[in-house]
Amino acid sequence: MRNTFFLEKEVIEQHILEMSQFLKKNSIDAAYISSYDIFMNEYVPMQESLRYYFSGFSGSVAEVLLLANGTCHLFVDGRYHEQADIEVEAEGVVVEKCPYGQSLIDATFEKIEGLGLSSLWLDGDRTPLGHLERFKESLQTVEVGTTDTIRNLISFSSFTKEATLSKIKKLKSSKDKVRSILKEGEALWLNSLDSISWLTNLRGYGLPFQSSFMARCFATRDGIELAIPNHYLVDFEDSFINFHKCNIDSFSKEISSSQNITKLYYDPALINVTDYKNLCSLFGSEVLAPLSGGITHLHALKTEQELEYIDAAFESGDRAILNSLNWLKNSFHKGESVSELDFFHKTSEFYELEGSKGQSFGTIAGFGANSSIIHYSSPSAKKLATDGEIALMDSGGYFEGGFATDTTRTIFLGKGEASDEQKKIYTLVLKGLLNAQNAVFPEGTWGSQIDALARTPILRGGYNYAHGTGHGVGINVHEGGLRFSPTSSIALKEGNLGSIEPGIYIPGFGGVRLENIALVVKHPEFENMLTFKPVVWIGFDHALIEKSMMTEEEITWLNEYEAECEKRGTLFS
Repeated sequence: MRNTFFLEKEVIEQHILEMSQFLKKNSIDAAYISSYDIFMNEYVPMQESLRYYFSGFSGSVAEVLLLANGTCHLFVDGRYHEQADIEVEAEGVVVEKCPYGQSLIDATFEKIEGLGLSSLWLDGDRTPLGHLERFKESLQTVEVGTTDTIRNLISFSSFTKEATLSKIKKLKSSKDKVRSILKEGEALWLNSLDSISWLTNLRGYGLPFQSSFMARCFATRDGIELAIPNHYLVDFEDSFINFHKCNIDSFSKEISSSQNITKLYYDPALINVTDYKNLCSLFGSEVLAPLSGGITHLHALKTEQELEYIDAAFESGDRAILNSLNWLKNSFHKGESVSELDFFHKTSEFYELEGSKGQSFGTIAGFGANSSIIHYSSPSAKKLATDGEIALMDSGGYFEGGFATDTTRTIFLGKGEASDEQKKIYTLVLKGLLNAQNAVFPEGTWGSQIDALARTPILRGGYNYAHGTGHGVGINVHEGGLRFSPTSSIALKEGNLGSIEPGIYIPGFGGVRLENIALVVKHPEFENMLTFKPVVWIGFDHALIEKSMMTEEEITWLNEYEAECEKRGTLFS
C-alpha cells in the first residue's frame, strides 16, 4: 500500500535536478533539507515533507544533504534501514545508514566535513535554530532561505485539513498553568504542537496521527495569543485565549510589541530560524531567553486528572488490539485468505468501534519476513497470512481526552508448533520486557539503566536491536522528557509515562517486538524507590514462549501480569 500522496522516481529526479541547478547558479555547495514542517513536527503530512520530494522516502524521520553535483544523501537511522532500501528508487539518491547511537544530524555534519563543503543553503522555515548555529560553526557560508524558494523550483503541495478545536475538561486550567510557569514581565513562545495543546487544553486532530493542531503560541500571565489557520473552527469561548486566524508562519511578526516583556522564553531545539529572527526584530535579542526542552518536562509528568483519560484510552486500545489479533488468528485457522492490508484495515475498524478519534501513528502490520522491518509502513494486499509465520502489530489511537496510546504484540500463525528460532527470539524479547517493566530504582535513575535491563537478555542471546527501548507517551505518541536508550541521561521521575519495547529483527526471517506503556510510580513497599505500573494489559502468545529459557522470577512476573489480564478479559488465547 503506497502513501496516498506519491511521486514517481522521475519526478523526484527532476526535483533533484532543479535544486542542484539552483545551487550551482548561486555558487552554493549543498542544501540541507529536513524532515520538519514549519511546526518542527515529527509526523508531517507527506505533501508537506520536503525531504520526500527529493528522496521518495516516506519514513517519519530522515535528513537530506543535496549536493550541487546532483547527489542526494539520505540519512536514516536503524528503524528505517530496510524501508529505505525498499522505497528509494530515484537515481542520485544515496541511502546513508546511520549506526545505532549516531544522530542523523551528527551524520549529516560528518558528511559535510568529509566532503569538504564550505557553503550551504537551508530553509529557515523548516530548520531548528540549533541546527543553524551548528552549521555556522562548521561552514564558511550559510544561506538562509524560505520554503517559497523551493516552491519556485518544484511543484509543492500544501496540507489543508479542516479541524474544530475542542476543550478538554477536568484538567488544570490554562490560566493556572501559565501563571505557574511565568512571572510578571515574562512571556513564552511555543512552536511545539503537543506543548501548545497541553498548555491550552485544546485538541484539534488537524494533522496526521496527532490530536494536536496547527498553531503558534505566545503566552503571558495576562493570557494566551494563539495563531491558528483560517480554515479551523472554534466552537467555544475562553476569556484567557485570544485566537488569531492568520498566516501562521508570519504570526511572529504580528505580536503586539507594546507589552512590557523583559524575558521571552523559547526552545532553541524547536523554534525555527524564521520565527527566531522575527522575535529578535520585535523584542530585541537581549530579551530572548533559551529554555532547553521548553515546557516538555511539565507535561511529561502526568496528573491524576490526565491519568483518568489515559487509563480509559488504554482500556479501549487493549480491547481493539485483542479483537484485532483474535480476528486474525481465527480467520487464519478457518482457512480464510487474509492479507496484511486486510489486517491493517480490520485493526482500524476495531479501534473505531472502541470510539477512537484517529490513529496515533500508522499501524504497523507485518507478516513473516516483513515483521523484521522495524517501522513497516506499507501493508501489502499480496502478502497473505502463511502457516508457520509470525505476525507483528504495532498500533495506537486517540480516544476522549486526546492522549495517545501505543502497543505492540507479536503472535504465531500456525497450525503446528512454532520453530525453535521463533520461540527463542520471542522469549528473549519477553524476558527483556519483563526485566525492565519490573525494575525497582531510585528517582533520578537514567533512562540508559532501564534500557540495559531490557537489552541484556537479548544481548546474552546473541542479538541486539537498532532502536531505543522506550520513549515518552503523552499528547503525542512520542513525547520528550523520557527516553530509554544506551545513551539516555534523562532522569526518571514519578509521573513519567513511557514505552518499554525491546525487539529482535532478522531480515528475511521475521521480527519480534513486544511493547507495553508503563507509568513511573512510587514503589508500594520500599521507601524512596520507584517502579513501573503498566497501563497496557494484553496477554502474550504462549505458542511462542519457551519457559525453559526463563528464570523462576521471570515466570512469576509473567504469571502476575497475565493474572491481571485474565481479570480484565484481555488474555490472548
